[in-house]
Amino acid sequence: MTCVLIIDDEKLYQKMVANAIGSNGFDLIFADNGKQGLEMAKANHPDAIITDVKMEDIDGYELTRLLRREVEFAKIPIIILTTQSDLHDKLNSFESGADAFLTKPFVPAELLARVMVLLRRAEIVQPAFDPDLKVTKPRENGKFIALHSLRGGVGCTSLAVNLSLGIQLLWRKPTILMDLSMVAGQVALMLNSTLKRTWADVARLPLAEMDFEILNSIINTHESGLSFIAAPTFPSEADTITSQTLGAAIRLLRKEYDYLIADLSHDFDELTIEFLDIADIVLLIVSPDMASIRAAAAALDTYVKLNYSPEKIKLVLNSPFPKHGLTKENIETALSLSSMVTIPYTPDSFVLSINNGQPFVYNNPNEPISGLMEDFAFHVSKDVDKKAKMDDPSEAWLRVYNRYQERRK
Repeated sequence: MTCVLIIDDEKLYQKMVANAIGSNGFDLIFADNGKQGLEMAKANHPDAIITDVKMEDIDGYELTRLLRREVEFAKIPIIILTTQSDLHDKLNSFESGADAFLTKPFVPAELLARVMVLLRRAEIVQPAFDPDLKVTKPRENGKFIALHSLRGGVGCTSLAVNLSLGIQLLWRKPTILMDLSMVAGQVALMLNSTLKRTWADVARLPLAEMDFEILNSIINTHESGLSFIAAPTFPSEADTITSQTLGAAIRLLRKEYDYLIADLSHDFDELTIEFLDIADIVLLIVSPDMASIRAAAAALDTYVKLNYSPEKIKLVLNSPFPKHGLTKENIETALSLSSMVTIPYTPDSFVLSINNGQPFVYNNPNEPISGLMEDFAFHVSKDVDKKAKMDDPSEAWLRVYNRYQERRK
């Protein structure tokens, strides 16, 4: 029987929650405060937790954070009930790792629906390294694609998210997106996922203890099947993460995933250089303005000094504004590098997908910008995949193929 832990210091709301969900075969257990809730969670291992925010000893946000630090509570559904409904509370819920938040007084049917959806999602979306999950492992290390820019605001994370989804949807093979921008990374937000656990949760472990089971506790899964690892929000947490820890983690991941996509920080710190070193492709993201071109020139000069092969660096032009940008020809001439792809100014698709956590490649696959991103994902994929005969092609692959056929006419 499905067990649900209800944590609230008001008996009235305990009863209201019980009335809302209790007639659906759940085994309900109750805690009167945050401390008791922690104890009961560890003793009973519930399938879901519903907690109030305002409690005298430990509030609901801190309770959720404490639970998410434990591997056993990394992925169970947690719903927060709050008397506030503003953006501040939504962000607090996201940062704490809650799956959802509802405003008191809540609508019983909505609470029940949230519980049912989250429980069903927890059953469907299995861990990346579940021993019972039958996944054909790649015969060689996965292809590592890094997105980099020395200038923020050029769309690196948006492109990383949509490119990763494009690859996942094309090949339906194990694909993981890693947020390696260690200060206020945004990958989880753009995938409409809360910060349950992040890289910081494995930072304290000795390297000798790093294994797939540990990594699985920080791997999240988008409904598309894309795996991802989130970066911590706060710099104090990021400071605990070493290049040795991340390097060990990625060496393990390359044996399990066909594709690894990394959203890197906008610098050349120790972590960034390590991942640029091991990347198969570095996508240098540039917007059509002088500041971005200057930063790209500095990055290219550094790549040369790091002895990277010219074939490893691919230029991507992304246009975040409607007009007065430098031309593609001028940019390529200034950088002495041809571009692999040009992303046109498409504000509605990018802004709406960011604010709603609904990447356009997945949620609006028939938009022109989604088609461009699917073609781009195909272009950076492994040659063995691009040349393979598709007995059961994905819908994304069929769209790419049909566009290719149209261009040949």
